Amino acid sequence: MPRAIAADIARSLKQRIESGEWADGRQVPPERDLAADFGVARNTIRKAMLLLEEGGTISRHVGRGTFVTPLAGPSLSDIVARMEGASPADMMEVRLLMEPMASANAAINATAAQLAGIEEAHREAVAASEMIDFEHWDSELHHRIFACSRNELLRGVYQLLYVLRNQSPWFDMKKRSFSEERRQRYCEQHDAIVAAILRRDPDAARTAALVHLKTVEANILGR
Repeated sequence: MPRAIAADIARSLKQRIESGEWADGRQVPPERDLAADFGVARNTIRKAMLLLEEGGTISRHVGRGTFVTPLAGPSLSDIVARMEGASPADMMEVRLLMEPMASANAAINATAAQLAGIEEAHREAVAASEMIDFEHWDSELHHRIFACSRNELLRGVYQLLYVLRNQSPWFDMKKRSFSEERRQRYCEQHDAIVAAILRRDPDAARTAALVHLKTVEANILGR
């Protein structure tokens, strides 16, 4: 019977821990206090705590006390898996946060070779007559602008976005919203971004990128 009572207490304590009553790394009340709370002997509480320790819920340190075991953080693969399920609306929100800054950064830091690459992508997008070709060079233009960043972590994040925005449902929504009129509008807005980058004007580049992305958002999401 005492072991069954200890198991019940262990489940109760685990529920309280999972509910946030005691945060990760926080000390759990001493055995004498828990024994008084549950109306049992300290030996029963000790058995319950042993069950929690064996399950990895708590850790006990001689002379210091008993603490809630910090939960393991998500792995990189977990994070990527969640990002794969991001909605087009989520994607646009992130792009609106990141790409105007990236355009301003390109105006400041792009090398001559990077500027030539940005011009090439823009030129190919303008010349594209098929939707699939335009989408390729459209994505490539934004990718090359972001590649001017000297922050490898930032570049890595955008490379993941670059892959995701060319998969369903993002690509399907772009396809449905595509028209020649919109393609020409995008090219005009790209021209403003590229021109600002080429003349090393970060403020103008940031503003032009924001205007463009707001147009894309309105066309794709109907906002």
